Amino acid sequence: MTRIFTLCLLFSLLSLSVIGQDHQLVLRGKIMTALAEEKLAGAVWSTVDSNGVVLADAYGTKSFGSKRPLSTADRVQVGSVTKTLLATGIFRLVTINKLNLDTPIEKILPGIRFENQWASSNPVTLRHLLDHTSGMEDLRFWQLFSKKVNPNTQLMDNFSRDPSVLHIYTKPGTQFAYSNMGYTLLGMIIEAVTKQRYEDYLDNFLLTPLGMTRSTFHFVTQQGENADKDLAMGHLEEMRPQPTVPMYLRPAGQFTTTAYDMGIFIRFLLSDGSLNGIPFIREDLLRAMGSPAASEAIAQGLEIGYSGGLMKRDFNKVIGYAHSGNTIGYHAMLYLFPSEKKGFFISHNMDSETADYEVFNKILLQSLNLRKVKEQAVAEMPADISKWKGNYIAVRDQIKSFAYLDFLAGFVTILPQKEQIIFRQFQKDDKVLSPTGHHLFKSADKMRSSHAFYTDAAGNQLISTGFRTFKKINSLYLWAMWLSFLLGVLAIFYLFLNGLVKLITQRMAFLKQLSSIPFLSIFLLSIPVALFMNQDFTALGDVTPASLSLAILTSILPIAMIAGIWAHFKDKKPAKTSGITLLALIFALQLFVVLICWGMVPFLLWA
Repeated sequence: MTRIFTLCLLFSLLSLSVIGQDHQLVLRGKIMTALAEEKLAGAVWSTVDSNGVVLADAYGTKSFGSKRPLSTADRVQVGSVTKTLLATGIFRLVTINKLNLDTPIEKILPGIRFENQWASSNPVTLRHLLDHTSGMEDLRFWQLFSKKVNPNTQLMDNFSRDPSVLHIYTKPGTQFAYSNMGYTLLGMIIEAVTKQRYEDYLDNFLLTPLGMTRSTFHFVTQQGENADKDLAMGHLEEMRPQPTVPMYLRPAGQFTTTAYDMGIFIRFLLSDGSLNGIPFIREDLLRAMGSPAASEAIAQGLEIGYSGGLMKRDFNKVIGYAHSGNTIGYHAMLYLFPSEKKGFFISHNMDSETADYEVFNKILLQSLNLRKVKEQAVAEMPADISKWKGNYIAVRDQIKSFAYLDFLAGFVTILPQKEQIIFRQFQKDDKVLSPTGHHLFKSADKMRSSHAFYTDAAGNQLISTGFRTFKKINSLYLWAMWLSFLLGVLAIFYLFLNGLVKLITQRMAFLKQLSSIPFLSIFLLSIPVALFMNQDFTALGDVTPASLSLAILTSILPIAMIAGIWAHFKDKKPAKTSGITLLALIFALQLFVVLICWGMVPFLLWA
């Protein structure tokens, strides 16, 4: 009987192994097809099942130049998925009583002084940084693109160069607004508490205990001093190779790993926080990741949001905890489902503007065979919904230098219908929202409430998606700004074309006239354009001949328009089209005045 039982057990295990292998082959085939359809270089991925089994796989090209295939042994970058790991490191320090989540940051980092009008009642705390509710801005352009940074650049340089980056725009703890600078401060906090570089501490006291032996927070690239032959090359559009470069905000996005190591990390996040039976990170801290407890949106009943390095995400009829990541040449996603003890990780060694990375998330979600969430029932439309009709803009801009463009292109229009609301965004598909109770609404592609409509203490009408907050504005102001922009752009085109015709017909005689100054100021913009075309894009935020010439020439533009207007009134024999030219000069000038007010003239990419 014992022999028969043993044979049956072996047969069952063999059958399960074959089924598992078949499942992996099916998954691999789907990802292979998706990579080809999305025109991506390759990907590595891992899945974790309910038994804690980690399976890793890879497919595609390690480097398009060498045509070497990707393997599970190859290392990859993960971009902002780094934040989940950094937050876990913070929770380790909280667990061993080195940190408290509600300690004000200025007490830990004496060199940091926030410009916070709510400091007396709402100082910025560790919890706010972890949850992206500090009210800080996201990043500056120079922090994203610079060749002046190196792997050993002091983290404090992010804040000492321009203290205005420490301005707090919204009351801490009230609204979600993604901040890479906030997570950089977390890296500085680790250094302040442990008296060593955050990379060293996390490598030795987080990754090593977890068994993530092929991972590091230190800078790793494909070429030069910090090169690793196992690191897959990053790629941009048209399969252009892109080596990994150092970054100012490295605690927010610098991490090198393997698919299998990330599977180990997922398995730990799904556990009770113990290692070998000894508590390593408090379980309540792990369970709080992705479950925001305090914000205006949460107070309104919205459950979707971000907390402690993970976002609670309603996607493809399941609700999980996730973090996406982008860095130059890479795109990644981490996903876990604590209730079913499952999860996955995927990293693509290509950052494409046209690829649909959600395709891969759907494939991996389906492979986990997750339970579908029951869709929330539709409720009655609020009686006062008509007052929400109008236009809204984001409370916070991602990059301060481009706030004007965000204002023009990022507005939302709310159109209440009899039983639904149309949520319309410029250059995006409309969302149809159905009421789910109180002032909560559900998008057609979601299973739970996805939008909260509410009024804050100051009387502002706000809409939150859990990940972004919009504030109602005067529609006349919005359309006036759009009219100003369109008239200004058309005027600039007219002045350029009109000047070009005069240059061709009158030649040097035209250039000797004062009225040629507006045309010349516009024409000279071709200089920085040409210089930028021959400059490495990773230096866009540095002071270079290209950026310096752009700053100088954009500062000249309004002066040139004034000179053109003065020339018009000085001209005793105006041409027949001089009236149109005068209007063009006025319209162009008003646009430049608006740009000055928004901080885009002079255009300083390094500010």
